[in-house]
Amino acid sequence: MKKLIFGIALLSAISACKKVEGDGGRASISGNVMVNEKLRINGVVTDTVSYVGAKEDLYIIYGDGDAMYDDKIEVSYDGSFKFEFLQPGTYTIFGYSEIFHPGNNVPNNDDDYKTLEVVSKTVTIGKKENADIGTITLMKN
Repeated sequence: MKKLIFGIALLSAISACKKVEGDGGRASISGNVMVNEKLRINGVVTDTVSYVGAKEDLYIIYGDGDAMYDDKIEVSYDGSFKFEFLQPGTYTIFGYSEIFHPGNNVPNNDDDYKTLEVVSKTVTIGKKENADIGTITLMKN
């Protein structure tokens, strides 16, 4: 009788737990990263090239109420990425674009600077779902 009561209590405790976003599930999020880079000569944009975002860092936020990232991966050589083993829920995938600010527009001036700007996509996935969020395009200039 004690084993039966213990078994019922254990099953009740397990079924009462609500799974939250994060590791431990069977869902995944995948996509690709492209980089658009502006080429400059003496501060003047001469061309823009596009290439796969190999070795770029991508971040994931579990849930929608958090501002800190929960995990980070490096994009593969072909620009693809995949966050695996996720619970059902809402996730934000983001990377950083590097934006050049020319200062006084004088060539070789030391008041030029760069900033990082967030490029993100948010997706909600279900149990065992494999969501493809398409292409994330990062700027480098």
